[in-house]
Amino acid sequence: MIKRNGIFLCILALCMGIGSTHSEAEVINRIVATVDGAPITLHELQGFQSEAGAGASPLAPDGGAAGMSDKDVLDALIMQKLVRKEVESQSLKAKKADIDGYIARIQAQNNLSDEEFEAAIVDQGMTLEAYRERVAVEVEQALLMSKEIGSRVNVTPEDIQRYYDEYIDEYTQPAQIRVRHVFRPLSPGAEEAEVQEAAAIVHYVRQRALVGEDYAKLADEYSLGPGAGSGGDLGYFERGQMPEGIELVAFSLENGDISQPFRTDAGMHLLKIEDKRNAGLQPLETVSEDIKNKLYNDALRDRYARWFKEDLRFRHHVENFLNAPDDDFGSGITETSSVFDDEVEDVSPERLETPKRKRLLDWVWPF
Repeated sequence: MIKRNGIFLCILALCMGIGSTHSEAEVINRIVATVDGAPITLHELQGFQSEAGAGASPLAPDGGAAGMSDKDVLDALIMQKLVRKEVESQSLKAKKADIDGYIARIQAQNNLSDEEFEAAIVDQGMTLEAYRERVAVEVEQALLMSKEIGSRVNVTPEDIQRYYDEYIDEYTQPAQIRVRHVFRPLSPGAEEAEVQEAAAIVHYVRQRALVGEDYAKLADEYSLGPGAGSGGDLGYFERGQMPEGIELVAFSLENGDISQPFRTDAGMHLLKIEDKRNAGLQPLETVSEDIKNKLYNDALRDRYARWFKEDLRFRHHVENFLNAPDDDFGSGITETSSVFDDEVEDVSPERLETPKRKRLLDWVWPF
């Protein structure tokens, strides 16, 4: 809104000082579409595109309006206005608990404390109150989607099995290990006394771990390498991702094993294997929930697109005056087609979105 007002003031000043800018003002205020008789001007379209392209919202998908034509952006703006009209006509209101839960998930996904989160909001040029209002809009759109189309999407065990069979390579995993590491660095050409001191510390840590002390706490106390401060946790590794000397020791161990202290050019090491996964195919039962969620969300997005194009369009009068050839959403705004029925959504893997449809949905999809 600040940017939009700034543009308006600049235009007003130019109109007052230079007569030739009158035609420019007419151009920028040209009506490019109407929604139920309410005009959308080129000025509003540019403001919408600018805010999205600048990533004004921490909720905005990566990329915003980058690479999208004016026609694409107008389609997204019209979609947003129609969805908002439906939210208002159905009196859907986000509850405080819903907003709090939404924000909590965003914080958790980005590993931010309350203070860090509020600082990030301020960095985006927003107040926390304004951000909560934006979240409320997102939540209300989600409520509308759930009410209008959520019950029409169903993922069956057969759908899950079909996807698993078709994309079986995605569920074949290489051997992996999760390592906790205690490391004491050695300087180049370290003297024997330095080596002995580092070795003694690593041996001491091993003895304490073997009698039951928490390895993660010992790593935080004694390690001076990667993972220090997080229990020495280095995460999961496949073969070829670790230095050769460390990999050789790590993959020779089993779950829960603690290595003997060993030395590389960098220093003295002690490893504990937190988890060891052998190479092989992940069973369907371990990945079925992930597959189900993916298929459900993909189908919901596709149903959302068709709901907008084939149903919502008939509840409102939309005129789109931008002239550009189109084969997807643009034509859906100005052409009529039959309203979809109550059939259950087809979630078979071969149903793919067009690149343009996916780009528009990524921008305005409320989930």
